[in-house]
Amino acid sequence: MRLHNLLLVISCALCAGAVRAQSDYPNRPIRYIVASAPGGIADITPRVLAPRLAEALRQPVVVENRPAGGIVAGGEAVAKALPDGYTLLSATPQVAIVQSMVKDLAFDPRRDLAPVALVGVIPNVVVAGPRTPAKTLAELVELARRNPGKLNYSSTGAGTSVHLSAELLKYYAGADIVHVPYRGAAAAMTALLAGDVDIMVDSVPPSLPHIRAGKVRALAVTSARRVPQLPEVPTMIESGYPDFEINGWSGVVTTAGTPGAIIARLESEIRRALAQPQVVAAYENAGLTVRFMGAAEFGKFWDAEIAKFALAIKHSGAVKE
Repeated sequence: MRLHNLLLVISCALCAGAVRAQSDYPNRPIRYIVASAPGGIADITPRVLAPRLAEALRQPVVVENRPAGGIVAGGEAVAKALPDGYTLLSATPQVAIVQSMVKDLAFDPRRDLAPVALVGVIPNVVVAGPRTPAKTLAELVELARRNPGKLNYSSTGAGTSVHLSAELLKYYAGADIVHVPYRGAAAAMTALLAGDVDIMVDSVPPSLPHIRAGKVRALAVTSARRVPQLPEVPTMIESGYPDFEINGWSGVVTTAGTPGAIIARLESEIRRALAQPQVVAAYENAGLTVRFMGAAEFGKFWDAEIAKFALAIKHSGAVKE
């Protein structure tokens, strides 16, 4: 009986401690891990968001870049952190891609990480270079079907979201277009401008100057709606591919097992931050369209992205490394 009472007291004490920890959250600095070097959208998102969260939560939110190892190392660090809401990850499509591309991954992104909020999306655009006569997506597809294996496209590297966007285009169009990977977006665009490749799927922001200068032609955007910067360019859906929507995106995730009350607090503060006009403007200047989703909706979105990218990887012939 005494043992039973002692265990009951210990259990109550532990529960009280857990409730107190949640109600006191946060009472120390929060780490916001970026699994890439400074400058990309994965870095821009927390740079804008962190000061607003710090002000709302009254604790420092420290952005920590970890480019070495990319999402494999950065994701593992968050997956293996204590589930207490003090370690966040700047999430991009890589958290939906990595499991299909990396052998012996030390963590399962969907099992070991928990969604907090989607911040926004970055549409991609299909662009044709100077050596390609196609003026529309339909003309490009017809040209590719008539010349299987003769057209090619550049990308920022195997397994990136823009590479897999192009692979989905090939899959849905039933066209054989050869992949030519480059080391980064600048090299891939340079190859397109030089006429070394026929087309490229790229994020809208870096492509805009070349489109506006008439150096490349925008054939379609991959978002569900037309983008404000390219109002005359149709979507893939409008172009006859009803299931084709794929974007770059940015969100916030944390360690699985983090108490729901803490995730709800973070979600709420992110929602408030994204309602601020200066935050919206900062993201739009970086090419990110604010599109908030709470934890539950973001989780469903994440699952759909995993399935979508797995399909693209399967049909690309890419193998796990």
